[in-house]
Amino acid sequence: MADPRVAAVDGFTEKKHQVVPSKLDPAKVTLLNTFTVCIIGASTGIGEHIAYSYAKARAATVVISSRSLSDLGVVADNIKYINKDVNVEVVECDVSKAASVEALAHYVRTHYGRLDVLVLNAGYAGPVTVKMDQGNPEWVQKAFDVNAMGTYLAAHYLVPLLLETPSGAKGFIAVGSVAGCIRRGNIANTGYTISKMAQIRLVEYLNEQYGEAGLVSLAVHPGAVKTRMAEGNTPEEFLPYLTDDVALCGAVCVWLSTRLSNIGWLSGRLISATWDMDDLMSKQKQIVDRDLLKFALLTE
Repeated sequence: MADPRVAAVDGFTEKKHQVVPSKLDPAKVTLLNTFTVCIIGASTGIGEHIAYSYAKARAATVVISSRSLSDLGVVADNIKYINKDVNVEVVECDVSKAASVEALAHYVRTHYGRLDVLVLNAGYAGPVTVKMDQGNPEWVQKAFDVNAMGTYLAAHYLVPLLLETPSGAKGFIAVGSVAGCIRRGNIANTGYTISKMAQIRLVEYLNEQYGEAGLVSLAVHPGAVKTRMAEGNTPEEFLPYLTDDVALCGAVCVWLSTRLSNIGWLSGRLISATWDMDDLMSKQKQIVDRDLLKFALLTE
């Protein structure tokens, strides 16, 4: 049986998108000439295309990182092809290691002295395990190390720089997942889904702790995208449903980045890149009044 929580999230806006709509085309955006974005987990797939979206929007500096440098060189070359004027920095970072994330923060601080937006895309799913007595505990441990602890470490070391940046956008965007809402079914991968739920909760905590200081923290579901990680861990029967454009999440991240000063009311919540953004904005009163798009313990 499908999980009704996932269906509710999927249908939150009447209009939805599988590809980048014209109004969200990052090439139509011009970010400030000091705009600096750091993307953790940018070597392939969604993270790679998030970097391309910021390049199209003419960010001044795009810092791309992952735990392996092997694919980042190609991504950097592609960014320069898209926008020859952008400054691209390649930095190794394993988001599950405190020293590595601290080194990334130190690099950005000492080389640029500013950070407008952090996009945390690094993630780990592991083989699908729908029973706790099955699979390998190491898969679950790694999911929590990357998805949950990695979010904490990114916040611990990089939120101070976001807040200290003069006239900065102050955006913390975690590429989350509606999987954090899943409890049942053939893709209810225990370690992944629960660690993603923890990630979304951490994003809410960021708003509670730093929202008054101007930080806007968001978890963004990228859609159902056939990435390398998804293809390697998704049951065969579910693969035909992975039909959303890999570039959609990046376009939404850029769109959000241009509006951070006006969407503090959305901070601390989970949204989907497949939602129509105008429809989402039109629901502001409903979302705020009922405190929607967050996890809650039901009592009635």
